[in-house]
Amino acid sequence: IFGLAVTGSVMIPNLKRNDHAQSGSVLFLTKPLGVGIIATAQKKGLLEEEHKDIAVNSMIILNDVGLELSALEEVTALTDVTGFGLMGHLLEVCEGSNVSAIINYSKVPVFKEINTYIDKKCIPGGTIRNWNSYGYKLNIEDERQRLILCDPQTSGGLLIAVKKVAAQKVVYILKSKGLYAEPIGELIEKSESLVYLK
Repeated sequence: IFGLAVTGSVMIPNLKRNDHAQSGSVLFLTKPLGVGIIATAQKKGLLEEEHKDIAVNSMIILNDVGLELSALEEVTALTDVTGFGLMGHLLEVCEGSNVSAIINYSKVPVFKEINTYIDKKCIPGGTIRNWNSYGYKLNIEDERQRLILCDPQTSGGLLIAVKKVAAQKVVYILKSKGLYAEPIGELIEKSESLVYLK
């Protein structure tokens, strides 16, 4: 058992939270989903040799782009995607900010290899716990989408909400760092559901 603490200073004007998002903001996710599924396949001894570095190569990419993003006033919310999966952290943003989100599932970055491992039932226990915890707040009927969107991440990407007027600034920054730079959705005024998939 060990504990970690990080101490330092921050410029308060650049401090970004997960509960200050605004309706009309564009959403970005900087890394692909599927780390939990890949890791589970490895634990089960089912990970193919050519796939052994997929998750690791993603996890070792630092989220230091957050420093540059935090300097943008138009970034309304910023959080990392970790154990609660994309949906868990997006729900935190929506609930804390009193908004809803529309996610274009086809634009969400996902390791293309994970479909093989979903078929082999390499599902982390954390995915089931995530769904049991917050699934009642979502309307996701497709099981595969559910398994991917609730997949717990280790060293996952950043979930970014930015005003549309500055979306291209974020695209430029993310591309310059070699990160995924295509919008995955947008925030809207709070509606009947917190998250809509299209």
